[in-house]
Amino acid sequence: MRHLIIAFSDQEVARKIKTFLSSQGFPVAGTAGSGAQVLQQASMLEGGGVVICPYRFLDMTAQEIMRLLPDEYDMLVLVAPRQQGMIGEPGIYTLTQPVNGPTLLESARQLLDTRQMRTPSPASSGRPRLKPDAGGSGIHQVHERSMEDQKIIEQAKYLLMNRRQWTENEAHRYLQKRSMETGIRLVDLAKQLIMPD
Repeated sequence: MRHLIIAFSDQEVARKIKTFLSSQGFPVAGTAGSGAQVLQQASMLEGGGVVICPYRFLDMTAQEIMRLLPDEYDMLVLVAPRQQGMIGEPGIYTLTQPVNGPTLLESARQLLDTRQMRTPSPASSGRPRLKPDAGGSGIHQVHERSMEDQKIIEQAKYLLMNRRQWTENEAHRYLQKRSMETGIRLVDLAKQLIMPD
């Protein structure tokens, strides 16, 4: 059985969402206040599930959490409108805030009912995608980057690694942070770095 983990630094927000979803019959396993707590809870649950959370915690981002979660998990990330196009991680789906109750219910139901499993694919990590909902549930499909876009991002990271003597993770985090701060898509920011005007 797939479960929900509600994760917010503000435990009052997490409690309210848990109470709301539980009252509608959703299998909420618990709440978490940090990325580390999400990973700990996920490791104790069988059957996978969905983590509902914001984009960033004090200890890690949703993307970093997703990379560490077991394959049976997906994430529903509540984002500000300016953050909408910035998350390109397989298995992460976004809802733009403010989110109303019916939209949250439909999105959670859709992700719980659609078991996401990895399938082998040389060009991607293999997580299947949800189709955009014709009924307008508000859930946004996260598209995988094209090979060309991924190459551009890798080139920008390599450039930063050479210029600043950073690790790949440091370069990637820098690009993500700048993307968030400026509202520029990650690939467009990478293009600006490797092909300055």
